[in-house]
Amino acid sequence: MFGGRLFLLLQDLNRKRCDRCSLHYEKHNDKCPHCSDMNDFELKVFLEEGGIDPNAKSGIGQFLIFAAIIILFIFLLSKILKT
Repeated sequence: MFGGRLFLLLQDLNRKRCDRCSLHYEKHNDKCPHCSDMNDFELKVFLEEGGIDPNAKSGIGQFLIFAAIIILFIFLLSKILKT
């Protein structure tokens, strides 16, 4: 389970978030493949249909991963200190 999360985290390092539609895309692309060919009206419809809120914060996942790493570190440290 942790390996899968780590894989996804490492995969995100090769992606960037579009300032316009908030979706992620590969860094090697020059522009966002999701919204670069849409005008403002089409983008608004696309975001509404997809239930995407460009102003939403997505830091909770990163926070939980960081908290899990700290808990794992404390657990391992307590095991080392017991011996």
